[in-house]
Amino acid sequence: MKQKKDKKRYLLILISIVAIGWSTIMGSITTKAMANPMAPKSVDKVADNYKVGKEIYLENCSSCHLAIPPEVLPTDTWKTILENPLNHYGTRLQGVIRFNQVLMWQYLSTYSRPISVNETEPKFIAQSRYFFALHPGVDLPSPVSHTSCLECHSRASDFDFRTLGEEWQSRTIDNGQ
Repeated sequence: MKQKKDKKRYLLILISIVAIGWSTIMGSITTKAMANPMAPKSVDKVADNYKVGKEIYLENCSSCHLAIPPEVLPTDTWKTILENPLNHYGTRLQGVIRFNQVLMWQYLSTYSRPISVNETEPKFIAQSRYFFALHPGVDLPSPVSHTSCLECHSRASDFDFRTLGEEWQSRTIDNGQ
């Protein structure tokens, strides 16, 4: 009789521990999910095999300037930039590791677009038709450069180009977009 009571007590304790553990885990997951349900998502969903390349790109490029999305420049321009680290718009980039260049290239070449036949390779954002295609009807600041992104995209330094500054949010709401 005592063994039956002990087994029941043991089973009750085990079920209680499992229930408490399960509740704790589910509460933690729910808390994380609800922390910021309206947080903007990345413009491009990056496949797992390109995430390391993206992180290396962000780490390397945003250490000196705003890292721009791959979509803004064509694939050929990214190739030129990555192949010439000793002449990066007049700056010599030191310590660039070839393996990292390959990983960045895999990410950038996958998420950028090719240029058309007979199209001149743009060197700067202001020369890229893709940049202008991504900004239809926008009265852009002059000159357009990687530093002017922050004028409209308040969280661009966090590689969040979906969040617009207050002035631009009201403009898109007013226009019904």
